[in-house]
Amino acid sequence: MRKRRTIKHEFVTTLPHPLRDGVLYISIPYDTCIHKCFCGCGAKVVTPLGPDYWAITYDGETVSLWPSVGSRSLACRSHYIVRGSRILWRRPF
Repeated sequence: MRKRRTIKHEFVTTLPHPLRDGVLYISIPYDTCIHKCFCGCGAKVVTPLGPDYWAITYDGETVSLWPSVGSRSLACRSHYIVRGSRILWRRPF
């Protein structure tokens, strides 16, 4: 597996199938983001958006997702922050 350092983003109305590697799909109508784990394991990661969940920031070019994404339930146990379309890796869970 090769960990990503940067990502692309796409604003979508419906979630695409299949998901492409390295793309954070953002659905404002469904208040959710989805992507394949950025560690390269291929697992689907869903982050609901809202005051009690995650927040997405778009500056016209890049995206940030807060708080960190922690894949505790996945075998890879990845943990990362998306800031300015870059992946900031943290210790695995």
